Amino acid sequence: MAETIRYDTSDDPVAAQAIAEKEAESLRIGEDLMAKQEKRLAGKYKTAEELEAGYLELQKRLGETPATETESTEPQPEYELYSDDGAVNYDTANELYGEQLGNLFKSNDIDPFAMSKYFEENNGTLDDTMYEQLNKAGLNKDIVDNYLAGVRNSLGTEPNSTQPILTDAEVKDLKGLAGGEQGYDNLMDWAANNLGEQAAKDYDDVLATGNKSAVKFAITALMGKYEDANGRDTNLITGKESAPETYRSMAEVVRDMNKPEYTQDEAFRDDVIRKLSASNLKV
Repeated sequence: MAETIRYDTSDDPVAAQAIAEKEAESLRIGEDLMAKQEKRLAGKYKTAEELEAGYLELQKRLGETPATETESTEPQPEYELYSDDGAVNYDTANELYGEQLGNLFKSNDIDPFAMSKYFEENNGTLDDTMYEQLNKAGLNKDIVDNYLAGVRNSLGTEPNSTQPILTDAEVKDLKGLAGGEQGYDNLMDWAANNLGEQAAKDYDDVLATGNKSAVKFAITALMGKYEDANGRDTNLITGKESAPETYRSMAEVVRDMNKPEYTQDEAFRDDVIRKLSASNLKV
């Protein structure tokens, strides 16, 4: 078995001196590195964590494009739309809309700049007078609408921004179909509780069009659904108890009984009997 020999450097003054010198050198190098690190961090950052945070913030800022670089600094050309006397400058119209359209505007005394201003201020629409002017110039409504749709699309205008908006008077008239404000609210409550989601969505879609005729039809249809389910004599729509229908004379009774519906339609026959029972007629 080989013998293990251990050497204790503490017993060797030369070796001990060498180790001490090496440790001193390592300590000096370490202190020097720390000093350099402190110098790098000194001033703005006191810790490595702050340095890292500052570096990340710098990266973030460098990744952003300054507003002055994203915005075009090129000045937009200024156009003289009207002459000093207020007349339309059709030379400018030729430049903006093309010579063909510019000449068309001029020969028909059309102010395209007034139309453009109206378009911008009224959700991308023109009024009836403007459509009439353009139509007389040979630009029918379909042509104009297609052009306006292209402009709205290029501007990113929402599709429903061109939809008509019901006036307060029109809303009042429409609610009057259901007996007024309270009757309309009652009808909406009934619809919400008794119609399916698809039917409710269909009704909302019609309301969103802002088309009075379409909305009127939808309300009438909704009232028909309600009456089919609950009968016509009800206090839901009007908000008050309805007076029962009655006959004013036997002649009215006979007239209804002679109608084909009296023998063919059980519901009609029941209505006749109900009205008759509520009537105070002298035979």
